[in-house]
Amino acid sequence: MPVVLVPTAYRGPTQGLSDIDVEALDVRSALFAVEALHPGFQDLVLDESGNLRRFVKLFINGDQLEADALDKPLGVNDRLEVLAAIAGG
Repeated sequence: MPVVLVPTAYRGPTQGLSDIDVEALDVRSALFAVEALHPGFQDLVLDESGNLRRFVKLFINGDQLEADALDKPLGVNDRLEVLAAIAGG
């Protein structure tokens, strides 16, 4: 079962959970599965059109995905990491 790794900044909807096991065949369905368990998560990662937000990066097993790779398949042992690029000033 793939695991979604949630960054600290996005753990409000997940009630502090950092690793969430999901039943999903691809990246998009993994994000939807987290949303189904923890409403509000998807809005942090995807925009209104269902595209990856500008400052969000995704990685599968440490390899960065292109922003348009939401349909990339996930294997049962894959780890999908969500990275929130947060700027400070």
